[in-house]
Amino acid sequence: MLGRLKLAGTALAALIIAPVLTAESASAQARVRVLVPDLFPTEGQDRGWGEDVSEDLRDMINELSTHQPIDRDDIKDQLDEFDMDMDELTCISTIQLAPQINAGVAFCASFRVEGDNRTIYDIEFRDPNSATTFPMEGFTVHKDEKEEAAQRIAASFDELVQTLRTRDFCFDYAQQEDWEASERTCSQVLEVNASDTGARYQLAQTLRQLDRNEEALANVEQIIEIDPYHEDALNLAGYLATQLDQRDKGREYYSRYLEVNPNADAVRRTIAYDLYSAGDPEGAMLLLEEGMSEGLEASPDLMSELGGYAMELARQTTPENMQPGDQLPTEVAALYQKAIDALSGAFEVRGDSMEVGAVRNVVSAYVQIGQTAEGVAFAEEALGVYGDDPTLLSVYSTALQRMDRIDDAVQALARIEAIDPEYPNLYARQASLYIAADRRDDAVPLMQRAVQRGADADALAELLFSDAYQKGFDSQNANRNLDYGIAGMELARSFDLSAESQAKMDFWQGYGMYLKGTAMQQPSTLASAQASLPVFERSLPLLRAGASYAPSVGINPDEIIGAVQQYIDIQNAIIRRGR
Repeated sequence: MLGRLKLAGTALAALIIAPVLTAESASAQARVRVLVPDLFPTEGQDRGWGEDVSEDLRDMINELSTHQPIDRDDIKDQLDEFDMDMDELTCISTIQLAPQINAGVAFCASFRVEGDNRTIYDIEFRDPNSATTFPMEGFTVHKDEKEEAAQRIAASFDELVQTLRTRDFCFDYAQQEDWEASERTCSQVLEVNASDTGARYQLAQTLRQLDRNEEALANVEQIIEIDPYHEDALNLAGYLATQLDQRDKGREYYSRYLEVNPNADAVRRTIAYDLYSAGDPEGAMLLLEEGMSEGLEASPDLMSELGGYAMELARQTTPENMQPGDQLPTEVAALYQKAIDALSGAFEVRGDSMEVGAVRNVVSAYVQIGQTAEGVAFAEEALGVYGDDPTLLSVYSTALQRMDRIDDAVQALARIEAIDPEYPNLYARQASLYIAADRRDDAVPLMQRAVQRGADADALAELLFSDAYQKGFDSQNANRNLDYGIAGMELARSFDLSAESQAKMDFWQGYGMYLKGTAMQQPSTLASAQASLPVFERSLPLLRAGASYAPSVGINPDEIIGAVQQYIDIQNAIIRRGR
């Protein structure tokens, strides 16, 4: 549209332009004063034409309820104080004059003579306080259309005022967290002026609040196209891209943000944390390492942060199917080592002022790379500094377990009991250590104490079940011991279980006795019948009690119960004949 204003967006702070251009401010204060000098003629041609257009424009602005023009005579009086004439004004000097005469808006435009036509160009309104410029497209009129020229400029100025009212609502709604209204009003502003980077930045923030990160990123990227050095847009683009798992793009935007930010060191660490929080520990780690290569001081705080990012990345890249004793991929082991070096170095300087979680990470990292003895030694050193911290004792116990120092591992957990008897899963963990070390008899009393303290009996019974099944029933285990498995199921049944868990344990103990009985009866002698009959008779009620569980492992309960009953009948018959 000919004559439409194009709001030139700059930084967000500058674009939320003082109350000078808004209707709201005018209602709270006096009308905003507008400095309108004569249009500047090219090479002094037809100066009177420019004077007439500006006078008409002042009259039209004076009709607005929000703004009032400064009278031409008042302008001249002010210029006299500076020993200047009206025809000496330029756009720059107009802007410089505006605050001197309490003008909230300055207008300037030039025109040139083209035969009977006049072309007005370099038209702009400016806020002298923020230096924000609102340019308007130039246009050409006949020399007799002076009023029409003024009307075009006045119409655009009025449009600007209305747009800025909507623009205020865009930001006000965001302050009130009315995100739908903020989106609507910001979009209306951008329909009038797509290059308003302030409104677009607010729209992007609003869309982020509405969990529409893809649209938000598209908007901040438009800002960056207009202003490649827009700090807030680069920062937000880095965050949004990282949230959208576009990590390379996120790192690129953050790097560009660092290039234009004068306080790079502090900002770098802040951005690294933002990357980490957004799920990109690798980007956070690389950003700090890049800074260190450029002279960023390797302070204890920074090394602690670097070690934390390396540790998290190592955890994320550790294969899910890793078992204790498995060798880590080289690149993952290197990350754990990096975490150890950074965190242990920070610990040497900071001592107990360092978060204990970072110290735990060192012990865990040592365990992960198979340097368990070093992990135990570091934990013992740290315990000397922190005292018996329960969380540190917990990871210390794990390291001792990996060294097969089961009694020491249990004792480390017992030290936790002295500090915090309610520490989660304390007895269950001690029991698990004993079970893993084939010391089930030592585990059961701890399990009973755990239940007394409110532990889940089903979960504890499951520990016994897993051990009993793997060592007594699993056909993949060449050294399985059926009697061990049956005994384990019986121990599991000794707890007060839910109906579902009870049926499971009943079934497996009954099934184990069924398997044992079938092996014992094979000679079909009087002795074998007398020995196997009590086993089958004990199996039968257990299988009946566990009938509801049997289908979950592909066994028809009626068939196996029938088979046990048949074996009982056969053993009874053999015994009768033998007598």
